[in-house]
Amino acid sequence: MQCKMVKNGGTSKGRRKIEIKKIESEDARHVCFSKRKAGIFAKASDLSTLCGAEVAIVIYSPVGNPYSFGSPSVEPLVDRFLSGSFRHQPISGKSNTVVQLNQQYMELSRQSDIAKATKVNLEERHRELLQSPELDCANDIKQLGLDQLDQLKNRLEHLKMRLDDRIKDYLHVASTQRMASPMMTTTRTLGLFSPDGATGPSSSSSACPPPWPISFEMNQGEPISFQALLATTTGTNLARYVHKP
Repeated sequence: MQCKMVKNGGTSKGRRKIEIKKIESEDARHVCFSKRKAGIFAKASDLSTLCGAEVAIVIYSPVGNPYSFGSPSVEPLVDRFLSGSFRHQPISGKSNTVVQLNQQYMELSRQSDIAKATKVNLEERHRELLQSPELDCANDIKQLGLDQLDQLKNRLEHLKMRLDDRIKDYLHVASTQRMASPMMTTTRTLGLFSPDGATGPSSSSSACPPPWPISFEMNQGEPISFQALLATTTGTNLARYVHKP
């Protein structure tokens, strides 16, 4: 079997194994620790789910901070190990419920991270929308001719469709965060061990308030400044506008 040739006339080395040695940079070492720790906890959760194993992991960070993960929980497994009682004990109904809730919490945490990233992306898209050239000609409608008004109408319709898409995305983000909030409260009450080692989930973010529709009346002969309309769509509270004859 011939080796695949590269442009310089040599052969491709394929994937090379990364050398395992201590990372010299302290910042890079902390970043690597956080990523690897999360990976170990995820693998332990998969092992417990797939094989029905009881898993307990305790890790100390380079600065001495402890992190733990347990399925169903750390304390009873550590007590069994220290007492020398290695006989497998079937998981009770309550413990099985704790395992399921812990798995649901990890999935909801992942969805919450995705929702936060989506929110940031939507805010960036909104800023770009406010700076689009479609808004330049809307400063003074009275000075526009018939053709320009027709073009402005088409642009406003296009803008409305983009705003509708944004509102749908925003409602999806808010719905995801509202769904995650009751589950996180339940896991805190049960005292579950989250992947970062704390008992129960911890989050400083709050669910975004839902947007509300606003109706704007546009009477004939009384044009409304587009800037007034635009002001209602700024920030995170988006508003629908309705043209009434």
